[in-house]
Order: sequence, then C-alpha cells, then structure tokens
Amino acid sequence: MQHRRNIPRVLVGALTIALAACTSDAVDGTPRSTTTTTAPAVPVPTTEPEPEQTMATPESSERLLGGAEVALATIACDKLAAAPAICGTASVPADWTRPNAATIDVFYVLIPAASGAPTGTVVPFMGGPGGSITAQIGRLAPLSDGLPNSDMLIVDVRGAGRSGALTCAVLGDASERPVGSRQVDDTARCAEQIGARRNHYTTVASVLDIESIRRELGLERPSLVGFSYGTFMAQTYTTLFPDDVRGAVLDGAFPIEQNGWGTDIPTGIEPVLELRCERTGACPNGAASVAASIRTIAASLAETPVVLPGVEQELTQGMFANVIQFSIQDSAMEFFVEMVAAAARGDLRHLEEAALALVVPVPLEPTVYSPALFNAIACND
Repeated sequence: MQHRRNIPRVLVGALTIALAACTSDAVDGTPRSTTTTTAPAVPVPTTEPEPEQTMATPESSERLLGGAEVALATIACDKLAAAPAICGTASVPADWTRPNAATIDVFYVLIPAASGAPTGTVVPFMGGPGGSITAQIGRLAPLSDGLPNSDMLIVDVRGAGRSGALTCAVLGDASERPVGSRQVDDTARCAEQIGARRNHYTTVASVLDIESIRRELGLERPSLVGFSYGTFMAQTYTTLFPDDVRGAVLDGAFPIEQNGWGTDIPTGIEPVLELRCERTGACPNGAASVAASIRTIAASLAETPVVLPGVEQELTQGMFANVIQFSIQDSAMEFFVEMVAAAARGDLRHLEEAALALVVPVPLEPTVYSPALFNAIACND
C-alpha cells in the first residue's frame, strides 16, 4: 500500500525546539539535571528597571509607539502584487526602547478593500519564525476577494523576506539542520556573526512594527490571522493591544506560555490524535493506543538516542517531538499511525526517514526562510 509522504513544510511549520540552542547546558533538547549548591550572595538592585526593559505591557507598548517617529515610503510592487496593491517600507526604530537611535526598514503590502469603503483590516502572520509572508502572498491575496470590506496588510517582519533577511554563514551554508550540542555551538557562532544587532529581533518588536505601520496608514482596527508561529504573534499582538484587535483566527496554535523544550508535545498530543483518528478512521485501535506508542518511543529515545543513517546527528527525544508535530500534519494519517506503531515495536525505518527530512531540509533562499532569524527570535523571546 502506498502512502503519501511529504517533506515537512518549513514555512508553515510550528515553532521547533530552539531554546535548547540558547543555553549551554542542553545537548539533546532536554534540560540536564542540576545539583543545588550554595551561591555567594548577589546584591539586589535598589531600583526597578523600566517596564519596557523587562516585559512588554499594553501601557509600555503605547508609550513606545507614542515616542517614535515612523516614516513610510511607497515603492514599486514590481511583480509581487497586482494593482491596486500598494507596496512600501516603514523606517522603524531598530530598538524600540531607543526611538531616536538607529532605524531599520520593514517591507509591507497593502491590498485595499474591494468595496472602497473598508470597515476593518485583516493582518495575517506567517509561520517559522523566519518565514517570509510576502513569499506566500499568492495564497493570501485571494482572501481579499471574500472580504470586500476589509483592507489587508501583509508585512514581512523585521529580518524576514524583503525586510532585510537576517543571515549568518554558519547556518546559511549548513547542509544539515543542527540539533543537540551542535545546535548549541552553531547558534553561538551565528550570534557572533550577526553581532549586537541580534538583540533587535523579537516577536514584540515585530508586533510594534506592524501596529505602527497600521496606524501610520490610517487603517481600521485589525482582525488577525495566524499560522503556526503566526498564532504566537497574534496572541502577542492581542495582549499588547487589547483595545485595538477586533478578533483573531489561529491555525495550528501553540500556547503563548509554551514549553520551550518541547517535551510536552509527545505527552500532549492525544486531543489532536482523537480528532484526526475520528475524522480519518485511520486508527484501528483508537487514539489512546497511538498516544501510548508515542509516549513509549519518547521514553526510549530519552534513555537511548538513535544514530541517524548518513548524517552526523542523533534521533533524540527532542528531535522526536519535532518529527511528531510535523509528521501528523504533513503525512497521510494511515502512514503516521503505521510509522508510530512500527517504531514502538522497534522498527524505526519510517521514523528515521521522517527525522532525516527535518535534518536535511530543502535548501531555501534567506529571503524565503531565514534560519538566523529563527534562532534570534527563539533565543530572545
């Protein structure tokens, strides 16, 4: 029996386990155990830092927007979008807490409401982080046909696509996507290659960019559409501007207070399995059986990772979490169920194939997907 097997889609994929690369004591996507010791006393600051230096709030976000000058410039759309679309760049603070310092340019496309009398604005967000949303504009623009009374504002977030795609040689030239200790080392080298400006790339900064562009254009209150990581952006946007956002549609959502290590994926997937099994009829022994197999595999890989053929990488518990979240959306359900059942029995052939599709991805130009931006946002957030 033949099954459809798709390479995981990096542009709409969920936020993968990157926080492991942002700490030096993790080697496989799982935090090491620690031993409690008595540390020397550290002086406690006598004054609290400003809110924008610690955590963004609706109040601090409004203060930052009010203290910055954002300049818009209209540019030619070329063949990116058809008339009457308007393309432009916005000069925004590189560091929103320093509005009078350096600036960066953020690219946007405005598709005016077909009715000519907009009552709202649709703002979509792409997955990743690191994916260019203007690279997917052919899929998004047709939505405006069904929303004749809404403008659509499409923005490549800072560091993505036409907004100065962020690059670093160690990741851009890599033939494999690093995991484990290699991911830690490569992320550190990437940070060094980017330099201090790596600190400017955060979800909050991107949200401030987009809201400032919307206000400068005089557009109506936004309704948000988020895909994968874009759902995190939509939740952040709503948190920072609760009185402005009219509503949000989240496709492939993950919690705004997520488990950065991804260990909750194998243990929290059962509700998704129940829906997929019910809708496809592809689980002869039920969703609970598939979930049990996933937990068995995760526990086994946590104890003994498996060396993947042909690459210098291991299939760890952390990588398995990635494989599961991508495979369940990119494979036929029948194949997914058989892959998991076989792996639980010790036959890892299909699971290794799925893992290799993650480790050896299809090469993409940085203007389509930026691994450097992925790492910068994951570490900063």
